[in-house]
Amino acid sequence: MSFFFRKHFESLYIGFLWGLLTLLFFSSFFFFYQVYDSRMDRNTFEKKSRWNALLNQYASYLKDAETGVRGYLLAGEPEFLEPYQNSLSQMTAIEDRLRAECEPLYLDGLESIIIANHSKLEFINGLITLASKRKLNKAVFIESKRRMDVFRDAVKVVLDQKIIREEIEKEKNLKFTIRLVAVSGGFFFLLSILILWMIFVFRKSTQLLIEKELIEDRLFEIDDLYQNSPVGFHSLDANGYFVKINQTECRWLGYSEEELIGKVKLMDLLTEESKEIFQKYFPIFKKTGHIDNLRFEALRKDGSSLFLNLWATAIYSKNNEMIRSRSVLIDISQMVLYERELIESRVRAEDANRAKSEFLSSMSHELRTPLNAVIGLSIWLMEDNPKPEQIEYLKNLRFSSETLLTLINDILDFNKIEERMIIIEEIDFSLKEFISSVSTSFSIKAKEQLLSFHEEIDPNLPEHIRFDPTRMLQVVNNLLSNAIKFTKEGMITLRVFLVSKEENQVVIRLEVEDTGIGIAFDKHQYVFEKFTQASQDTTRKYGGSGLGLAISKGLADLMKGDLELKSELGKGSKFSFTFTCKIGKPNSQDHALNLKEAKDLTGKRVLVADDIEINRSIVIRFLKRWGIESVEASDGEEVLEKLANDNIDLILMDLHMPNVDGYVATKQIRENANWSWIPIIALTASAQLETQEKIRSVGMNDFISKPFYPNDLYQKLSHWIRS
Repeated sequence: MSFFFRKHFESLYIGFLWGLLTLLFFSSFFFFYQVYDSRMDRNTFEKKSRWNALLNQYASYLKDAETGVRGYLLAGEPEFLEPYQNSLSQMTAIEDRLRAECEPLYLDGLESIIIANHSKLEFINGLITLASKRKLNKAVFIESKRRMDVFRDAVKVVLDQKIIREEIEKEKNLKFTIRLVAVSGGFFFLLSILILWMIFVFRKSTQLLIEKELIEDRLFEIDDLYQNSPVGFHSLDANGYFVKINQTECRWLGYSEEELIGKVKLMDLLTEESKEIFQKYFPIFKKTGHIDNLRFEALRKDGSSLFLNLWATAIYSKNNEMIRSRSVLIDISQMVLYERELIESRVRAEDANRAKSEFLSSMSHELRTPLNAVIGLSIWLMEDNPKPEQIEYLKNLRFSSETLLTLINDILDFNKIEERMIIIEEIDFSLKEFISSVSTSFSIKAKEQLLSFHEEIDPNLPEHIRFDPTRMLQVVNNLLSNAIKFTKEGMITLRVFLVSKEENQVVIRLEVEDTGIGIAFDKHQYVFEKFTQASQDTTRKYGGSGLGLAISKGLADLMKGDLELKSELGKGSKFSFTFTCKIGKPNSQDHALNLKEAKDLTGKRVLVADDIEINRSIVIRFLKRWGIESVEASDGEEVLEKLANDNIDLILMDLHMPNVDGYVATKQIRENANWSWIPIIALTASAQLETQEKIRSVGMNDFISKPFYPNDLYQKLSHWIRS
């Protein structure tokens, strides 16, 4: 019924629209005709109005002629006749236009007006003639007035008749226009209502059509998104069979939709390992109704595999039974490949880093071992009253060996800085004693180079600070060593001043300024880079590895300080090291132990364990000088034998020895209650952080690096040997 009504209504609606269109068509013709007719009436009325105005103008010219002649008669001046003559010429032309445009109804009246005009003009002309003879009287003027009144009456009669008739026609046209406007207004009002209704119907129909198209487009987009999404979608029934799958996942697996739906289970496409994962998590999935980020390895139709990440949601029936599941999958095969490559790369990098560390440790040991002998023997020979001609040779030997040792230390330090293996300590120490010690040392070196050394110390500096004195000294030593090395003449200035102080924290700036060769401005950015000098011939002229400033910059960064440079080529350089630290407390260990303050070690027994005889002999020579008795061992087994047969106060243990090395020997000593108290100091040629940590982990008390200086060894012995 509704369908029949809708079809019937549509036919009536279409017929009504056609009828309305026809009515609009014909009514538009009628309306435009009425508009045209009204326009024609208006033109006619305007034409009549122009004729009336022309007649009034005709009458005004006659009045102007009379006025001009009257002025002439009164004044006797010929100039007053100009309006009269002008009016005569104009009235002739106007008469022709009045006759041509006059309606037939008013032709007789127009002729009466023209006759009266001519009569008046003839009389005026006669007045001009009489005025020359001086024969004017009162009767003449009375006659002139009479003739003018005749003219005016003739004009008035014609105009009154014409205006009355025009007013009647105008009122008639106005009434017609009002009726036309009223009818047209009502008609158009009705049309407006109908048009609004049509617009409403059209909009409603259009809205329905648009909504239908939008729904169809949305369904198409949703289906297209489902089928061609970059992720896979599928739905499984309660038994795990595919009931729906998108084209993306089909392409991944290499199957068509017909080959999978209702015929294949998801588990059939998994590897054995992934099947175990599926079986493990499927009960949890049925219970919780969802599972996230589960990784599977699936098999394609061609036998190759791909890795998928799966997110799934379960759909339950009214009986709370799982009837279907929907899943979203992402192909992570490339990511898994990258992960494997990354793991392999990391393993290779760790192996390479380990190999580098082992290489550096090995090279450190191999280089420091002979250097230990060279430096130790040179020191011993210098203190053994050498001949005058041998002193210079021994100085050069010691300088060369120490230079080589500095280069080795720089390379190792830079490696540790790059790998962030340096631990910055916080130790309370005297800042003024630290500066005094540095100044004393470098003032001597400056004098040796014929340079003056000047220091400027801020009196407001705190007496003690909490910082890392070892790393701070390393930075200051590098800066002062460079200043002395690159200054031929002039002065080296060390400034230390307080920048700011806030509660328990201070900011200190340490400046090293020289009058040396300076650095060009365009080279400033390179001086803190490794193996870089300001110019290519710097190394050849002055020596050095190009690591000093790089190490100083790295240490400054680790200490959260700032190392800056101001320099001008040929005018010297100024390096500024600014750092923040806490105010420290007095420490009884501030004063470095020297030989005069050290306790007497005479009669103490020290076991020297080293597989290289020359190293043992160097250590034993210094021990004898301090009155210390020594016992020798070439490996760990011999160390244990000596301990069993002798009383030992301290052990100097080399780490790398044949048979039983220093680490194993130390462990065995610490496991024996009779020997566990004996202090063990490692004599190591390796300065790696891992070595230091391993030394402490096996139970050694301290270490001293090869090559060593006698004073350093003596301080260690004095500290650890019991009184």
